[in-house]
Amino acid sequence: MDTKSPVLFYDGSCGFCHQSVQFILQHERAEEIYFAALDSELSNQLKKQHPKLQSIDSIVVLKGKELLVESDAVFALTTYLKAPYHFAKYARFIPKTLLNHVYRFVAKHRHRFIRQNESCLLPSPQQRKRFLH
Repeated sequence: MDTKSPVLFYDGSCGFCHQSVQFILQHERAEEIYFAALDSELSNQLKKQHPKLQSIDSIVVLKGKELLVESDAVFALTTYLKAPYHFAKYARFIPKTLLNHVYRFVAKHRHRFIRQNESCLLPSPQQRKRFLH
């Protein structure tokens, strides 16, 4: 699978992940990022091509032919955000082991941080086109 625009694969049953997608939709510079749930058919196809993804508890960003997980995925997304959020890309100078440790801690406890809402913000028709199945 090769995409020109980045695709963010996220946990569709996680309130924290939904809030993160909403944050990106509100703060992106241009409408370039596509979204797909980790349990979508598209994600299942990706996991067949990359079996190591079966056991990863992380967001996954597919950018071209490159697969990014954990802090690498987060930093790839920051380059698409408006100021001041895109400046977070400079945190890459922090050792990757520390960044991924923090990422794993947040990922492990993400269901406690923000609960899944009974209702959620509906994306606009324009945004809805960027949610892949």
